Amino acid sequence: MTRLTTRSRLRHMQALVMLDDLRSMTRAAQAMGMTQPAMTQLVAELEQLLEVTLFLRHSRGVDPTPVAQELLPVARRVLVAMEEGAAAVATRMRRDSGPVRIAATIAGVGALLDRALPTLLRIHPNLRLQVESVVGQALHASFNEDESDIILCRRQRVVTEGWVFVECCPDAAVIVAGPGHPLAGKSSINAEELRRCVWLQNHVASIARHALDDLRERLGWDDIRETHVISRIPELIWAMLREGTMVALVPRSAVLPRLTDGNLVELPFDVNWPLEPVGFYWRADTATSSVRLLAKAFEALRQD
Repeated sequence: MTRLTTRSRLRHMQALVMLDDLRSMTRAAQAMGMTQPAMTQLVAELEQLLEVTLFLRHSRGVDPTPVAQELLPVARRVLVAMEEGAAAVATRMRRDSGPVRIAATIAGVGALLDRALPTLLRIHPNLRLQVESVVGQALHASFNEDESDIILCRRQRVVTEGWVFVECCPDAAVIVAGPGHPLAGKSSINAEELRRCVWLQNHVASIARHALDDLRERLGWDDIRETHVISRIPELIWAMLREGTMVALVPRSAVLPRLTDGNLVELPFDVNWPLEPVGFYWRADTATSSVRLLAKAFEALRQD
């Protein structure tokens, strides 16, 4: 054991395995990028180190001795472990030097990215980010594939093991309209006034659609007017609302930037439909320094 740990090299293990696979000094030497005399010397060093004969030479090549056959599984495990270690280091180096891969829902963009990125990039102009918009099945896939370093969304019921959620801001369903809408600026609004509005409908699979359906059922709205331009493209939805003739029920997180800059206004009516908070999922134990920088910036939003 002492001789192996102090004097053996990985090249010895590689030569042992290569000779067993190819059964030829010449072919094994070529596969390892060395001369046949160098290969012969490498095997002789290992045999001298162990004080045993590892290969029997004959006219057709070499055959492993019983001792070599006992040692071969160990040598293969050593090489496999080294390959796995090299792959892990290479992956880590790529992550450290590459951009932070961000997967973000509309809520994640509105509640976190829009608020945190301008200041963060001003302080750290060399920070490299790759942002992908995810929704529906694409969001679920973000947890199952090694394609994201941090995921911005509301808290999910179930996620893949290893991802930890950090809450950053609460959320709720709200009714919004353009600043020129007749109900904008009123201190109070009743259900009948809302029933007479033109509603911009949400995607059938969205949380906002479920919230509006629930509100209609609770208030007995069977005949509201709807505009059936259903889209998950935020810019299209905001453009239609800014015109000032429609209202929509949406998560506050999704429209937070538009509420802040005054392009949309929240109407004073309690929808009574709480939502899961918005935050980020990450794997803290494998996070790079850049990912930790992002996480710190998002966590700081809880104090705003």
